[in-house]
Amino acid sequence: MKFLSLLFVFLINTSHALEYRAFCSGNRGKVAISFYSSKDRLYLRYNNLMGADDFPLYEGVVTKLTLPVIKIAEEELSSLDQEVLVSWPIEKCDFNDKDPLIMQCGGEAQFHLPLNTNLTSYTLITSRVKEESLTNVFDMFKIRWGIDSPDFHHSLALPFDPKLCQASLKR
Repeated sequence: MKFLSLLFVFLINTSHALEYRAFCSGNRGKVAISFYSSKDRLYLRYNNLMGADDFPLYEGVVTKLTLPVIKIAEEELSSLDQEVLVSWPIEKCDFNDKDPLIMQCGGEAQFHLPLNTNLTSYTLITSRVKEESLTNVFDMFKIRWGIDSPDFHHSLALPFDPKLCQASLKR
């Protein structure tokens, strides 16, 4: 009887577990992004064989006035190399059941890689962007990731062709 009670409690607790997986690759060089849930956390894994030299530093119009901001980002984000692993509490994340690529997380993230970094992250947002002209339609999947240093906030954008991404969500 005790075993059946424990089994029943286990099944109740795991039957509502959220399972999330998403993956994008191939847009720029050797970049791959994956998301996955494990227990009570959502993980973002960034892989880039080109390393820190190819890490995105800035999104927006580049002018003489933005060059110092880009230089600060280059210095402060230099520890983000070939692999970065960050996680958020899963209860701080929201997911779109109709389009599992669309999700967002807030709250403080934990950096697992690189180790001993002074960087923090509080925002992760994904979206689909559609641009229409007279002759073409451009679709893009965009990951927006906020990374903070002790002195500055960096808002990064990682765009992908949606055809190079896939996602699944099970509640």
